[in-house]
Amino acid sequence: MKKFLSFLLIFLLTITTFSGPISVFADSKDVSISSPNSVVLDYETGKVLYEKNGNKKVYPASTTKIWTAYLVIKNVKNLDAPVKIDKDLYVDGSSMYLQKGEIFTVRQLLQGLLIHSSNDAAVVLAEYTSGSVANFVKLMNKEAKSIGANNTHFNNSNGLPDTEHYTTAYDMALMAREAMSNDIIRGIVRTKSITFEKQDTPTTKCFTTRTFFNTNKFLTSTEKIKYKGKLIDIKYDIVDGIKTGYTDDAGRCLLASAVKNDMRVITAVFKDTGTEVYVDSRTLIDYAFNTYYTQMIINKTDYTESKRVLFTREKELLYEPEYNYKVVLEKGSNVSKDYSVKVNLDYNLPVKKGDTVGTLDVYNGKVLEKSIDLIAKNDLNSMFGFMSNNITVKYSIRLILALITLFILFIISRLTRKRKVKKRKSINHKKRRR
Repeated sequence: MKKFLSFLLIFLLTITTFSGPISVFADSKDVSISSPNSVVLDYETGKVLYEKNGNKKVYPASTTKIWTAYLVIKNVKNLDAPVKIDKDLYVDGSSMYLQKGEIFTVRQLLQGLLIHSSNDAAVVLAEYTSGSVANFVKLMNKEAKSIGANNTHFNNSNGLPDTEHYTTAYDMALMAREAMSNDIIRGIVRTKSITFEKQDTPTTKCFTTRTFFNTNKFLTSTEKIKYKGKLIDIKYDIVDGIKTGYTDDAGRCLLASAVKNDMRVITAVFKDTGTEVYVDSRTLIDYAFNTYYTQMIINKTDYTESKRVLFTREKELLYEPEYNYKVVLEKGSNVSKDYSVKVNLDYNLPVKKGDTVGTLDVYNGKVLEKSIDLIAKNDLNSMFGFMSNNITVKYSIRLILALITLFILFIISRLTRKRKVKKRKSINHKKRRR
C-alpha cells in the first residue's frame, strides 16, 4: 500500500511539473470557449487570469510577426532609413508584392507587416536587421527565452508553415505583452488602414499605389457574430490591437489587447475556427474585466526622491522607481493595508542619467513582494573626476605618488640602518666594559 501511495505521489508531482510555469490566478469555470489553446493575462502584472492548455505546443502562423516587428524596432536605430528591394521576392501568402527596385522605409515595411500581415516584408526586415533570415531567427529565439518564452522555437520571420516553428498560447501572450510596451508598435497595430502612394524619387520608389486594411476585425468589421445569444458587430471599441494569424495547421489565431477602467489585458487564442476566434477572444476579454481589477501600490512619482552627495559637482542625486507597481485583484476583494517600502541605494561615481542606482523593495507584511530598480534622473560626477578623466593629470598624480612612496621607503631604510649601527655600537660598548 505504501509503495502504491508513493508511486501515486510521484505521478501527481510529475504531472504538476510538466504543466509548466503557468499559475492561474483564480478558478475560471465560468469561461466557455471553443479554442483548445488560450490564455488571458493582465498587462501590468503579467498574471495569468485564465488559461486553457496554455503550455501546449501550437503553430503561431502570422502572430509571429508581432515578435519580428518588436525586434526590428529594438535593433534598428533609424526607422526612417530607406530599404531598397534588391531582388525578386517569391513568398507565399499575404504580401505587399514588393518589386525589385522599389524603396520603402523600415517604418513603412513595419506597417505592411503588422497591418496587412505581409510575408515578404517580414523577409526584407529580417535581412535588413540581421543580414539574413537565419541570423534574425537566432535573435528571435534568444530574445524569446530572455523574457521567459521557454517553449517557443522560431524558424522563420513570418510564421509560414514549418514543423520547427512553434510556440504556446502562454509564450505568445508574453511576447505580445512585451511588444505592446513599445509605443511605435501600439500605434501601428491600432491603425485601421494604410495607403502607400505611387511615387518615384531618389529616396522613395513605389511602383503602384497600395491600400491595406488591418486584418484584425476587432478594429473595423461590422460583420456579425453570435455572442451571448445576440448578434453583435465584431468591432469592439476597447480593443486596440494586436495581430491575427492563419494557416491550415495553425487554424485561426489572434493576439488581442483591450483597455478598460485603467486596466489592460492581453489575450492569446489559437487553433480556432472562423469568426469563433473573435467570439472566444471577446469572451476572455469580458471575463477578465468582469472578474478582476488593478490597484496601484507604487506610483513612481510619489517616490521620486533626492539625496545630497558630498564632493560632487551636481550636489545631489535625483532618482525614482523604474515603473509603477500594481496588483491585480478579484472584484469584491481589497488590497492589503500592510504594504511598506525600503529604499536601497547602491552606486559608484560617476552616475549617468538612466543608470540603476539601487532598488525600492516593496513588502507585503514581512514578505518581499517586489523589487523595483531605482533609476537616476540626472548625472552625478565627482568634484575630483578630473583626476581620472585627464590623462596628463592622472599620470602626474601616479608619478608623484610613486616618488612619495620611494621617499618614504628611503627614509625607512635610513632609519633602519641607523638603528642597526646604534645597536652594533651598543653591543661593542658592552663588550669593552667587560
